[in-house]
This record gives sequence, C-alpha cells and structure tokens, in this order.
Amino acid sequence: MADWETIIFTVLNSASIIVGSCANLLIIVSFFVINSTREPTELFLVSLSVADFLVCAVYQPLLIICFNNPDQLFNQLYRSTMLFFGFSLMTASMNGLLAVNFDRFVAIYLPYKYMTWITEVNTAVLISISWAISIAAGILNLSSNPDVKVIVRLYTTIIIALVAILYGVIYKEARKQARRIIDQSMAGARVLPNRRYLTDRATRGVGLVLLTTLLCWLPLILTPSFLSKLKTDEDILKAILWCVNAGCVNSCINPFIYFYKFSKFRRNVGKLFRMIGINVRGRLPIKINKNRVNPMSQDPNPVETPRRGAWLVEEVPTA
Repeated sequence: MADWETIIFTVLNSASIIVGSCANLLIIVSFFVINSTREPTELFLVSLSVADFLVCAVYQPLLIICFNNPDQLFNQLYRSTMLFFGFSLMTASMNGLLAVNFDRFVAIYLPYKYMTWITEVNTAVLISISWAISIAAGILNLSSNPDVKVIVRLYTTIIIALVAILYGVIYKEARKQARRIIDQSMAGARVLPNRRYLTDRATRGVGLVLLTTLLCWLPLILTPSFLSKLKTDEDILKAILWCVNAGCVNSCINPFIYFYKFSKFRRNVGKLFRMIGINVRGRLPIKINKNRVNPMSQDPNPVETPRRGAWLVEEVPTA
C-alpha cells in the first residue's frame, strides 16, 4: 500500500480513537456518576455509547494494525479477534438503535402503557438481550459454515432495514400527534410554531443518531456492489478497510449528538468536570497570606469607618 495512504489512514483513525474514546467515556461515566434518575431512552443511548467506546478503543487499533501490516490477516488469532469485535459491535449498534426506536414507538403509539412497560428493569433486560445477541452473532460469524455466516449477516441486514422503516413510521405519527395538539390549542391562530418543533426533542435526537449511523455505514452496506470490479486482492482489502473506517467514524460522532440534542447529557458532563475541578483544587496546596486580616476576629459591632472592608485587601503594615 502507498505510504501516503497508510499515513492518512493511521492519522484519521488515531484521531478518532482519541476523540471518540474520551467523548464516549465522558458520556458513560457522567451518566452513571451524576444521574439520580435514569430515563429508558437515555439508558438505551448510553448502551450505544458503550458499543461506540469499544469500537474506538478496541476495534480501530486493530484496523490500524491491519492497514499497516496486511500480513496479520494470516494470523488466525488476530483475524478471529478482528472479525469477532467488528461484527459484534456492529450488531450491538444496530440492536441498540432497534431498542431505542422501540422505546420511541411505545412512547408515541402506546403512551399509557409506556410507564408500566418501559421501566428501568425492563430496559436493563432489553439491553442485556441485545448485547447477548450481538456477542452470539460475533461468535457465529467465525464459523466455517458458510450458511451460518449468511444467516447472521442476513439478520443484521434485516435489522438495518427495520430500524429505518420503524423510525419513519414513528416520526410520521409524532408529527401528526403534535400537529393535532397544536391545532386544538391554537384554534384560529394564523401563525403556527416552526415545523422542527412539532416533535419532541428525544425523537428528533434519536432520528439524528439513526441518520448519521446509516450514512456512515452506507459504504460498508454497498461494498458487495463494487468489490467485483476491483482486480487485485490488495485493492479489495483497501476498499473494505476504508468502508469499515467510515462506519467507525460514526462512533466518534454519536457522543457529540447526545451532547447537542439531550440537555441532560450536557448537564451531566458539566457537573462531572466541576466535580473533577473541585477534587483537583482540594488536593492542591493553598497559600495563606498571613498579613490578611481574619474577619471573624474583628469586633462584631464595628464602627462605620472608611476602612470598613479593609479585610478584603492586603493589610498595610504600620511603621
């Protein structure tokens, strides 16, 4: 492979590893350390952040090694590790998107059942099932049986299509309900709110996550359509790695979408930084100025003088 291409690939992935790992880790840690109430939608998004963190911290370093040393693919342990993490984390992302869309579906179509169905315990069960399926898919993808691989990859393809269709249905119904509420509350008004405010912020945020995910994974989804036109094995490997790299970029973008679209994530990260700042300042030595007058040692009923706030400034020593 060309040196310039290797350098670009390494630099891009290294930047994504640093930024994506730190951003996703901030979302995860701040959510569990700061949060007192945990909404189901936020739990699903944090589960997605865990998958994104593993993509940045574990899978992308393997991609860099593979691009710089293609011969590593002949190493069975390395090849199996890369295939397992790649397919497991991709399936985890798609399962997470399906789960969060199911959450929005119940919230919009069955609002009276939402509080009883989508509880914190049920959400944890759904997330556990999602990760169990993802790990199983990664293991089955290592099978030497081609039929098993076809079934596993067909499952992922169906999930991708289902997520897109389900969100389209959810968004359409959410717009319809919001329009109905506005029409009832603003009967006779000529000016209606901006159309982008007709759906709740959570649904719009989930939609933005879904859109960026599908756009980033689109090159990998379309890979079979152009691989047959490539002549050498090296060109095929480069094309696959670049397409996979485009999908990994999504893991670096998602935490910034959470930060932008969900105020709770912003507050949590801000509080986490303040906690860290307080702890750091608490461990630093504090310099005490011995010439500063202690206000507690002054007369409790001081006489009004021009030097009333003298203790706020340095005391001038008298001759």
